[in-house]
Amino acid sequence: MSSTPAPRSQAGASGVAFLLQLERRLRLLQDTGEILSLSAQLLGQRLGAQQVACFDIDQTLQCPTLQHAWSDGLAPGATGEYFLGDYAARLADALAAGQALAVSDVASDPRTAMPAALATFSRLGIRAFLNIPIAKEGRLAALFVVHSSAARLWHADEIELAVQVSERVWSTILRAQAESRLRALSATMETQVAERTREFGRTWNVSPDLLGVLNLDGYFEHSNPAWQATLGWSAEEIRTTKFFELIHPEDLTRTYAAWEAANQGQPALRFENRYRHKLGGWHWLSWVAVPEGEKVYCSARDITVEKKLEADLAARNSERERLWRSAQDLMVAIDAEGCFTAVNPAASAILGWLPEEMLGRSLFDFVLPEDAAATRQALAQVSQEAMPSFENRYRHRDGGHRWLSWVAATEGDLVFATGRHVTLEKEAESTLRSMQESLRHSEMALLQSQKLEALGKLTGGVAHDFNNVLQIISGNLQLLQMTLDGDPLAAKRIASASSAVERGAKLSAQLLAFARRQPLKPLVTDLAQLLRSTEELLRRATGESIETRLLLADDCWRALVDPHQLENVILNLAINARDAMAGQGQLTIELSNIVLGSDYAARHADVAPGDYVQLAVSDTGTGIPAELLDKIFEPFFTTKGEGTGLGLSMAYGFLRQSGGHLTVDSMPGHGSTFRIYLPRSLEAETELPLQLGGPVLGGKETILVVEDDVQVQTTVVDMLRGLGYVVLRASDGESALAIVGSGVPIDLLFTDVVMPGKVASTELARQARLLLPQLAVLFTSGYTQDAIMQGGRLEPGVELLSKPYRREDLARRIRHLLANGRHVTALHQYRAQLAPQPAPAQPEGRHILLVEDNADARAMTSELLAMLGHTVLAVGTAEEALPLLATPGLELLLTDISLPQMSGAELAELAAREQPQLEVVFSTGHAPANSGVLDPQARFLVKPFTVKQLQRALLPPGQ
Repeated sequence: MSSTPAPRSQAGASGVAFLLQLERRLRLLQDTGEILSLSAQLLGQRLGAQQVACFDIDQTLQCPTLQHAWSDGLAPGATGEYFLGDYAARLADALAAGQALAVSDVASDPRTAMPAALATFSRLGIRAFLNIPIAKEGRLAALFVVHSSAARLWHADEIELAVQVSERVWSTILRAQAESRLRALSATMETQVAERTREFGRTWNVSPDLLGVLNLDGYFEHSNPAWQATLGWSAEEIRTTKFFELIHPEDLTRTYAAWEAANQGQPALRFENRYRHKLGGWHWLSWVAVPEGEKVYCSARDITVEKKLEADLAARNSERERLWRSAQDLMVAIDAEGCFTAVNPAASAILGWLPEEMLGRSLFDFVLPEDAAATRQALAQVSQEAMPSFENRYRHRDGGHRWLSWVAATEGDLVFATGRHVTLEKEAESTLRSMQESLRHSEMALLQSQKLEALGKLTGGVAHDFNNVLQIISGNLQLLQMTLDGDPLAAKRIASASSAVERGAKLSAQLLAFARRQPLKPLVTDLAQLLRSTEELLRRATGESIETRLLLADDCWRALVDPHQLENVILNLAINARDAMAGQGQLTIELSNIVLGSDYAARHADVAPGDYVQLAVSDTGTGIPAELLDKIFEPFFTTKGEGTGLGLSMAYGFLRQSGGHLTVDSMPGHGSTFRIYLPRSLEAETELPLQLGGPVLGGKETILVVEDDVQVQTTVVDMLRGLGYVVLRASDGESALAIVGSGVPIDLLFTDVVMPGKVASTELARQARLLLPQLAVLFTSGYTQDAIMQGGRLEPGVELLSKPYRREDLARRIRHLLANGRHVTALHQYRAQLAPQPAPAQPEGRHILLVEDNADARAMTSELLAMLGHTVLAVGTAEEALPLLATPGLELLLTDISLPQMSGAELAELAAREQPQLEVVFSTGHAPANSGVLDPQARFLVKPFTVKQLQRALLPPGQ
């Protein structure tokens, strides 16, 4: 026995060798009967069959004619016509469709197990068979059959081999028939010469072989179309090219020798060389060349595929040897007694045993006793059919064991098997199952998230257009209201329409919340305090018949969130719970700290591991059916039959935009629990910003309005002109830049975020400020895009007025921005005036803490104060100022009122409690009456201020 046995997996290679041998022998035959006889005999012997036959399908599949049959001498059979319906009517459709059929046992196969068919099979001695149909030009031309007298399982490589043999035999028969007809042409009577010539011409033209006539100079005087089909050369190119020019350089010497022999009258039979293809590359050709007179008549067949198969076979044999020695899997051969006859070197690495130590010993010397019975059963099974996979444990030399996963097949009396070491995989199966389950949850969550993301984009776009419409209506209503002259009926109608606009704006805001496109104003918030402050509102919203309980854990963490939006979410959840309980039940709101680990994050695609504040809202209502849980966050979906269906979608979008997470657990008939998770914030709690009020003021400055919607543009222009401003207008970024570049003085740019054309709104603002450094910029949009947002929040320094807005909101925001702008400009001018001249001595220079969020204003004011001889500490927020209040020698706090988080007024109140001796001066762009400061003794420095005004504001009281 070879030291490297051929396992079942090498059957394909031996099949290729068999096909090559068959094809070589068939080339020598011309007679159809001999071709069928030889191929049937070789295939029958190869497959161990009792009979191989070929049926000719003349008109219909139901009545094939048995042209030839080979038998091993034991199976009955005879040529003649058969009626297929007698024994295999159920196979007719599949055969007619060109499908190869394999029946392992006619008695158990439902397609053949019929009394009439079984009687026919019994008479013919057939227990298993293969049917290989041959279809040519769209119809069934022949049927090859392989019969076995015993039931057997047909392997895939056996079926493929039978198909390959049938194709080659049929092709050879067609070639032999063509050659037979060609020979018959030359033997017919002289009167049939013309007809034979035409037939010869057809054969010449349709032959797949390369046919040609060579003269003694080495030129093909004639060549058939197969040359161009095979090598790409036309007949004219072949005729004018010496054939040696087309030969592969490595084959020239042999070809010269064969050509010399042909010139001496010696034919060349099956001479092989390589010819160059017109497009590149080489084709192997097998030649038959017969010299006659001064001509050499040639026929060549393209054998490139056969050559490649031969090379592949040689390579596979070499690869098999390398694989055997280098494989990391254990490869063995086992005889009928269960003893090892071959073992590859991997045995040492896997089991610690040398191959020599295992040879000749029973495999049961190595298999654990617990796995012996299953191993014997697997060996019995593999003798009947290929074993797809089997696992058992083998004893290691160190006393332990190793898990092996086997695949095996038989070849002769041997079982060839390959065992893969799977000990680590077996130990990891439990972990893998857990990971797969986690992955499944993650994929479901991702799909749901992608679905809601797509809906968010759609609803965000709708909200954008809706807000533009609302802005037109709202602006015109406000302009119309200013023209009323004591008409109470008209005023009532305008009030009603304005109320409808507000409801529409609320609806649009909910859509933007779901789309995660609403501008948020997040503050570090104590959620426990927020819940206590809204408890009374929740009780009124749910009604007296609902028992509302707040369970707030001690020392709950803070979260960075927009408190007003969170209040809306909680109120929506409470109202949904009230409706689910039909006015009777218990509402529980719980607040606690929670740490979400990586396992939880793996199951929820939108969650990062970390510390969270958990807010749970539970009810005792009807619950939500499981099939609806994936839909409840979609906009306009509702189970109540009323309302907008936007409450939960708004909550979902807002929490995602805030970096949070929302889940729901529900059991029909028992109630639901919605859980909100918000990331923990380690910063100090932020006080709510002060809202400024007071009368609406206009001005005389120049404002450039950039809005692509003509109706919105017209409404805004009218509102601003009504406030006294000079207004310029543009419909896109390009035309707006042209206006800015024209030199016209402009104080403020008021532009929509979503703009058509090549110049985006952010680029417009950037280029405009390059031309006009003191230009104030105010964005507006009904659909806030990432262009001016970071993580769902406005970028620092960006001013946004969301559509639809009221005339009062527009007026106050513009006055605030213009005042800050004039203030910075004035500071630049004062610095320029003071710079050339040394400041007069200030023996009584003061220690001042400056709080200003505008970076330019802060820098300019600090420089002016320094020039005036004062000592300055400058910061941008109230939070930065708090620890500086106790600075030794600090005399005065100069603070802006409108700061990013804690307001200047709140900072002043804290300073008054902690440092009562500290003087406070408020710097603001609003009139003192509109500042929100209630102290009648408060000191103000109104922006823009002069140096003298600044100096007066800094004087101690009484001076």
